[in-house]
Amino acid sequence: MPLDLSEMKARWAADLKDSVLPFWLANSLDDLHGGYFTCLDHDGRVYDDTKYSWLQGRSVYMWSRMYLEGLDDYPTMREAALKAAESGAQRLDNSIDPATGLLFFSTTRDFFTRLHLQRKPYAAVFYVQGCLEFWRTGKDTDDSYLRRAETMFEKLEKWIADPSLCGRPPVPAAVAGSTNLADIMCSASLSLDFLKALKGRWEKSSKSEEHYLEIIRRAMKGCERHFDTRSNNRNVFLESCSATGLSSETPAGRHFNPGHSLEVAWFLLLMCDAVGGSETHSKIALDVISGSLNLGWDDQYGGLFYMMDIEGEPLLDATVMADGKLWWPHTEALIACTLAYTITGEAKYLAWLQKVHDYSYSTFVDRNVEGGTEGTGEWFGYCNRDGTLARTSKGGNYKGFFHVPRALLMCIQLVEAWEASK
Repeated sequence: MPLDLSEMKARWAADLKDSVLPFWLANSLDDLHGGYFTCLDHDGRVYDDTKYSWLQGRSVYMWSRMYLEGLDDYPTMREAALKAAESGAQRLDNSIDPATGLLFFSTTRDFFTRLHLQRKPYAAVFYVQGCLEFWRTGKDTDDSYLRRAETMFEKLEKWIADPSLCGRPPVPAAVAGSTNLADIMCSASLSLDFLKALKGRWEKSSKSEEHYLEIIRRAMKGCERHFDTRSNNRNVFLESCSATGLSSETPAGRHFNPGHSLEVAWFLLLMCDAVGGSETHSKIALDVISGSLNLGWDDQYGGLFYMMDIEGEPLLDATVMADGKLWWPHTEALIACTLAYTITGEAKYLAWLQKVHDYSYSTFVDRNVEGGTEGTGEWFGYCNRDGTLARTSKGGNYKGFFHVPRALLMCIQLVEAWEASK
């Protein structure tokens, strides 16, 4: 029997506070060197003590946010969340190369040795998020974390505009003017974070509110470029757009990631709210939520595919099984469907929400594995196309304390706000 919205909210709250948070509090914190272990097996055992920069920043952000927003009725856990945030915040700078200002993708456990310089700007995104959200906790009494966030965001914008500054080859003339959906979203999502953090406190910032609103407006226009309606009104965001528009002539131009398309769609709805509304972009976002679910859903086994070629051609970028079922696209779908339903009240979004919820909880949550027990907390991350478990781990070099708690917290908050408005 399908759950109603209040029953789903109760399940999300129980999952977050009784399973997800305790799992990461018990197993992720490095009490010796600070920061977080993220490579955790099904029972919380650490199988790799490397520190991954994306997940250090993400964890600082998420523990700070849980302290600020999610644990008012759990004072002991709330204080534990703040201590967890402090542990990582103090080590965020250890991934920065002092010679270049670039961020390494990983370091040794003690942060002493930087291991891998990823020549992409994305580690900086989560450094900014972590610094900014930690500043919001009030523990940063001299605003140094705000300064760090602003300085790194300025660098990030330059790295996105000119990838050669990250040590990558200059952009060839043939692809100049092309855009990447991830870059658009990095700038927009961080601008939303700055607007939230600095509301009522703009005197502390080196930038103005209008500065971040203008970045968001540009991102909204960028989303239009990636909005694909060319074939049967499929209504999805594609990952790459050439200088002359969407094109199916290359594998990059055909690349569709259902989870990312859904994530950008719900971010676009938040952008519309930030700029005071936009019927055009709200419609695009809602159309993309429907289109991404319709096109990305596996009708045979259920769940969202990880990656697809929009024209059905073979994928080149298939380092993770393209037809596999990963945790994070489903968390993005939970947020997108909850937000769409609470905004519009349209039954189709509630139906999709129930479908995604049921699949997620039957596939990623509370699964038995050899040597493990049911209900040990957190979601599994990687399943085969048919939903069977592909890896026993609940954390790794990309999966950490971020997507699952963010989705559960946001969905709870959205439903609570919707219930209060009725």
